[in-house]
Amino acid sequence: MKPHASSRFFGSCAIVAIPLTILTWATLELLRPDRSPLRNMLNEYLGGPFSFLGRVAGCLLAATFLMLLLGLRISVRPSGFLTASCVLLGVVVVSLCVTAVFPADTMSPDDSRHIFTSAGIVHMVSAARFYALLMALLLTLPSAYKRDEKWRSFSRVTLFLGFLILAFDVGLMFAPLDLRGLVQRGTALVILAWLLLTSLRLRRIIPFTHGTAV
Repeated sequence: MKPHASSRFFGSCAIVAIPLTILTWATLELLRPDRSPLRNMLNEYLGGPFSFLGRVAGCLLAATFLMLLLGLRISVRPSGFLTASCVLLGVVVVSLCVTAVFPADTMSPDDSRHIFTSAGIVHMVSAARFYALLMALLLTLPSAYKRDEKWRSFSRVTLFLGFLILAFDVGLMFAPLDLRGLVQRGTALVILAWLLLTSLRLRRIIPFTHGTAV
């Protein structure tokens, strides 16, 4: 494929994957009336009935990040910040897949304590790494965009959404238990909005083909 066609292809694949991710997760929410979107965290759906839908949604989201990695690599002017961003995106993809495959720990039957398992620890570490790397990514990407005239105007949008995700993450730490699920879903919506906006831009941008690394 020509570079421009490749950029449009990766952007289009990501745009298709985003609503599929939302639809898959919404189906899981409907099939689990025992869970509350206000209280229960998203990772709590990765165990129990229909948990495979949560894994499918996680893998679809990982595929979306992968499409962005490939699209940005050929569309943005090469630089050290772009290389760092692509490395971060790659680890984000792996972290998402691991988080989706390994179920989270559950509470004991009387909800008095957590039941810790090896799979749950792997899940927790991967989930924490995902959010940490995502925050780092949304700081390095604006710097990469500033080095490309076609993407420069998008750097402020990316930086704003990064700080918005950070605000939700901080809010999650202080949110009441009955609202933690809602706050986490707010974070997920901002992430999906960023993915969608970036994918739409990939479809319109003519890839950078001649510059050198900065």
